Amino acid sequence: MRTFSGACMFNVDNAYDIPRDVISHECLIQMTGKDEIVLENFKCIKSLNEEEIEIACKKYLIRVKGTSLCVKFYNCESMVIGGVINEVSFL
Repeated sequence: MRTFSGACMFNVDNAYDIPRDVISHECLIQMTGKDEIVLENFKCIKSLNEEEIEIACKKYLIRVKGTSLCVKFYNCESMVIGGVINEVSFL
C-alpha cells in the first residue's frame, strides 16, 4: 500500500519541486464518477461523436467510449468531457 506524505503527495520531482507531468509531458486525467472527465496536457481531439472521443497526447492516444458524450469545455490547456462514460483506453 502506498502512503502519501511530503513531496509524494503533490507528485513532484524531489530535486526541483517540479510536477512530474510537466517534466515528462504526461496527460493528466481526472474522473468524476461515470459522468465527467477532465483532461490536461493533451495535443488535440482526433475524433468526436456521441459514442467515442479520441484525444491525442504526446506519448499515446486516449479513447473514451460511452453514450451521449460531449465536450463541455475546451481550451488549449484543458477539456471537460461529459456524458455516460463506459470505458477509457490508452492506445
